[in-house]
Amino acid sequence: MRPVHRRHSVHDTAAARGAFRLLGAAVRWRPWHTVRLTLAACVLGTLAMGLFGTGGLDRLSITGAVPYGSAATRDSAALGKRYGFSAPELVLLLSAASDVRSPQVAAAGRAVEENVRRAPGVRAASSYWSTNDPALLSRNTRSALVTANLTGDESHRAKTAQRLVAALGEHRGPVTITPTGTAWTHAETLDANRADLIRAELISAPACALILLFVFRSLVAALLPVVSALIATAGTLAFLRLLTSFMEVSVYASNIATALGLGLAVDYGILVVSRFREESVAAVPLQEAIERSVRTAGRTIVVSASIVLASLSALLLFPFVFMRSAAWAAIAVVVFSAAASVIVIPALLALLGRSINRFDLFARFRRHGLPDPGGSPGWRRVALAVTRRPGVAALAATCLLAVLSLPAWHVALGPTGVDDLPQHSKSRTAAVMIRQDFASAPERDLTAGLPKGTPREDVEGYACTVSALPQTAAVRTLTGRYRGGTKAEAPGPWDVHLDSPGGPVLVVTSRFPPGADGSAALVRQLRTLPAHGRVLVAGEAAEAVDALSAIRRTLPWCCGLIAAGTFVLMAFFTRSLLVPFKAVVVAVAGLTATLGCLVYVFQDGHLRGVVGDFRAPGYLFDMTTVFLLATAYALSVDYEVFIVARIKEEYLASGDNTSAVVVGMQRTGRLVTAASLVFATAMAGPATSQVTPLKLTGAGLALAVLLDAVVVRGALVPGLMTLAGKANWWLPGGWGRRRQVRRGA
Repeated sequence: MRPVHRRHSVHDTAAARGAFRLLGAAVRWRPWHTVRLTLAACVLGTLAMGLFGTGGLDRLSITGAVPYGSAATRDSAALGKRYGFSAPELVLLLSAASDVRSPQVAAAGRAVEENVRRAPGVRAASSYWSTNDPALLSRNTRSALVTANLTGDESHRAKTAQRLVAALGEHRGPVTITPTGTAWTHAETLDANRADLIRAELISAPACALILLFVFRSLVAALLPVVSALIATAGTLAFLRLLTSFMEVSVYASNIATALGLGLAVDYGILVVSRFREESVAAVPLQEAIERSVRTAGRTIVVSASIVLASLSALLLFPFVFMRSAAWAAIAVVVFSAAASVIVIPALLALLGRSINRFDLFARFRRHGLPDPGGSPGWRRVALAVTRRPGVAALAATCLLAVLSLPAWHVALGPTGVDDLPQHSKSRTAAVMIRQDFASAPERDLTAGLPKGTPREDVEGYACTVSALPQTAAVRTLTGRYRGGTKAEAPGPWDVHLDSPGGPVLVVTSRFPPGADGSAALVRQLRTLPAHGRVLVAGEAAEAVDALSAIRRTLPWCCGLIAAGTFVLMAFFTRSLLVPFKAVVVAVAGLTATLGCLVYVFQDGHLRGVVGDFRAPGYLFDMTTVFLLATAYALSVDYEVFIVARIKEEYLASGDNTSAVVVGMQRTGRLVTAASLVFATAMAGPATSQVTPLKLTGAGLALAVLLDAVVVRGALVPGLMTLAGKANWWLPGGWGRRRQVRRGA
């Protein structure tokens, strides 16, 4: 006769009977004292952290897309210090109804230039009216440029641009002022992101609330995951403010805290509440039901949080303010979400008790009452269908993921730019007008500083050589202007600054945008000029080259660390070698399919009507894509832990692998579906943004979680675990035997 095993979970180990039993049993010891203390500390702590964190938002950095210690950063600093030359960070397009050389317009233009020069944070300013430089005059003579070099780092320059543009206004006498340049582009991108995120939250928050109400069938139960999300967000914002005392923190970390706080806190909250409902059905006291919920769901949450931490901590390897800020924000979100779910929610369950099932707002529209504590009948039918033909299900899911992954083979990465802003933005409007009406666009200029003492004839030779390159539109230097390998114009008085104390300077205009392959090739050509020393190269294209190089250099180490951390922690959690290997493989398969879809839509420009019109630059945004995939991987493994934990628990209780897969899917399918729907709904708001990187983030994360919940968790994982049978739980040598002895005991 087959032995009947005592029903116990994967969590009933010595460690679980230690910390998690003590945590769960805390409600037994004078529960009202524990509950009151916990909830009072929770309310006061959340309010304090929220006020402290939101009060420090102005300390966050606006930018952070340039790698630490990059060649472009060092060269730009050296050009400014030794050569006294740097590209302008703020460009003002002054337009008039008549010729800008007329006395009235010229007077207004000089006044604007003088106001800019005197503003705090401005190192130097120039204009067409003070230099007579034809490059600063439009072809129709109705527009001219005022350029400004700003002091400080990227964040300081962006804030200076914000103050200066606000002070100047849109009109000064007969001229209209339209700002652009890197500093103003960064500032306007931030403003557009904030506006879109606020609008997105106003839309997605009610939708997420409706989903939680529908899933939990109780207003009281639906509010508990929201409490976790509030605690996680407030705690993370407070942590970020403290972090600004030690390092530069990107302002986008606050957006990450909001998005991930909602996703992970809701995931963990759903798990605890669902398990409590299941345990409370049995004829056991309330305190014992809470204790069991914390002991089982609590350990799953801690393990899941550990794996997510290991995955997102790998982002600290990237030498960018943005990536490291995102990593620290994610780490804080995970810690606070897990803590709220295993400490605060159990206290609320002790306070509410059976009242957690009250106030079903959709009761009149339902045929059934509360959710079946035994799990979802729909997911049971799906699991039975998959386990009857596991090979067919796994093969079908694999083929679908493989087809979706095909476009990923020609993925390209590049930087964000002014063209990724909404069409009505000032920065984009001015940039387009400058490209159309002026001889060169500032964002396409590269500055090359030659070594001091370079002979004049060598300078002319370098200018001819560079201008003959197919990527070069024109070259300006102290000996004149060059196009197509020949001298086109003699030098003018406005070119005198190109003969600097540090050495001759070449201003090279690319034919391509900063993120294009042509501009990257031009940067590499300039850096390898056969000069009498190292050539300093600065400009947006040089920054893009260094950023992409840093990502390519760091990405393999990051991926290896994430995979190794996932494997080790999953192996420790499941006491298996096959399950963690399978977890990494299926997560990578889902991510590759997501990447293929993003390449097809955002890089190649197909299906724009699905997510709204946008500019397809021919590549995906480098740091946005890396962070998106790391977050999607973390959520994928999060769902994996939920499902595998329940399957292992059922397997230890019954000894039947196929039955364990069916029951595990039945009991966790609705949980994973609800969590993915809530997170995808939250991301649907950013997906409608007019800022292309934000649109990419929202659409990509929504697609990733839905694809993972439906295809990977719904078919691929149960199919593979059914095919593997008892090999799922195999351990080599004495490890496996010791585990079997412990299980039999």
